[in-house]
Amino acid sequence: MTGPDSIPTTPRRPWWKLAVQYGLTILVVVVVFGFVIPKLADYEKVLEVIGNINALEWLILGLLAAFFLVGYALVLVAVMPSLRFREALVVQTTATAINNSIPAGGAFSLPLQFAMYLSWGFAPEAVTAGFVAAGIFDQMARLGLPVFAVTGIALIGAAAGWMWMAAIVGIGVVVGLAVVIALVFRSEEFARRVARGLGRPINAVLTRLHRDPVDAEGTVLRFRANAIGIVTRRWRAVVAATLANNLAMVGLFLASVRAVGIGESEIPWPWIVLAFSLGRLLVMIPISPGGLGLVDLGYIGLLTLGWQTTNPAATPDADLIAAGVLLFRALSYLPPIPVGLASWVFWRSNSSWHQDWRTADRGQAGAMSS
Repeated sequence: MTGPDSIPTTPRRPWWKLAVQYGLTILVVVVVFGFVIPKLADYEKVLEVIGNINALEWLILGLLAAFFLVGYALVLVAVMPSLRFREALVVQTTATAINNSIPAGGAFSLPLQFAMYLSWGFAPEAVTAGFVAAGIFDQMARLGLPVFAVTGIALIGAAAGWMWMAAIVGIGVVVGLAVVIALVFRSEEFARRVARGLGRPINAVLTRLHRDPVDAEGTVLRFRANAIGIVTRRWRAVVAATLANNLAMVGLFLASVRAVGIGESEIPWPWIVLAFSLGRLLVMIPISPGGLGLVDLGYIGLLTLGWQTTNPAATPDADLIAAGVLLFRALSYLPPIPVGLASWVFWRSNSSWHQDWRTADRGQAGAMSS
């Protein structure tokens, strides 16, 4: 693959499935923003609150939103040897634009990201290893963040039993994931057996299709070498980039809530972090692009619970909470769409970065620095 025209494609889905997905997305958006949120808050007051944000606060929000936009590119650079930041930025913003625009956008963005990397000379095994490594560290951060938040809430004496249960489950998943990774990477012979087991049925199908067989064992071992290289040699960089990316997201959410006038006495910062981390899990439900609607309700509900828990005798200000959530979503959800579209157009039109991955072989374990 040497150019953008050789894009791996996903199987075409029946038109009725696409219609159902888009119909469900429209239904969720209309119900949430047209009926549910207006029952909780007054849009006019929300706009008034946002309009009262001062210039310094807008500057801080803008800087955090910019870092939010490019933060995951740092993770991609960390897991993909020889990947340049500008390349990572094109990949990340394009993928985010798709995920924020199309229901179940991952089915479209993943093969497109793969095509981008291949067009720039990256070996398939290196790309796959990078995807897996970035996903592993991101999931560990996603699951570890609620644990951190619950610990903070406990320190101020407001942690409930369900929070500890959620924290324990999060710790268990993180530990289990770490154990699975160690078992997979420990034995090369085990990797060979898995490859041979996968290779036989795959090559049988390819033979029937009159296609050349694949070297499944060699492919799996190269993938394993790249993945081990990333985890063992570059883990510091990956951990640092993952933390920076997550801090950018949390920072923007916290700044948005504070900018609309919700102080520490109303909702302490650990509660805001918990609301963000638990609400962020709703993004994984592929009903609407970027969890639009569901995630917003989740954030509003969790922040309201935090206000009620912190101040049992007070009534939460629904207008302020909705303003903080909608401000955050506007700053985090909308900008990646035009930026990502521009990135895709750039990739399609720019040939100066193109390399043949069969000869360039970028991103392999041998290119890694310690």
